[in-house]
Amino acid sequence: MYKKILIPIDGSEQSTEAALQGAELAQIIGATVTLFHVVPVLPVDRFRSIVIDEIKVQGKEILKQAEQDIAKFEVPVDTDMVPGHPADAIVLKARLEEYDLIIMGSKGLGAVKIYLLGSVSSTVSKHAHCSVLIVR
Repeated sequence: MYKKILIPIDGSEQSTEAALQGAELAQIIGATVTLFHVVPVLPVDRFRSIVIDEIKVQGKEILKQAEQDIAKFEVPVDTDMVPGHPADAIVLKARLEEYDLIIMGSKGLGAVKIYLLGSVSSTVSKHAHCSVLIVR
């Protein structure tokens, strides 16, 4: 059924819980896991490179911590980090690399905020080619 699971990680409690649940599911069904972090694109200014470098360092730490968190499940794990808009990058990676399932956390935004701003999990669930499991 599911052989490749993509788990977007942003350092939040919800994404950590998604990683744990995704790794446990992968262990049970014999799937592989990719922990995926998207570095947001920032407008160009004189401090951009300094900020981007710091965000990349934080992203690597987020991935490293998530990998340690799920190590107990002993599943094959890859990590990846790319720049971009989170929802777009997640949907694109899932499609291009033929993931069977995306497991991600929910921020729990209220209906008004979702209507006005949208959310990464809601956008991914609408546009992904595969199933999306949103962990609360």
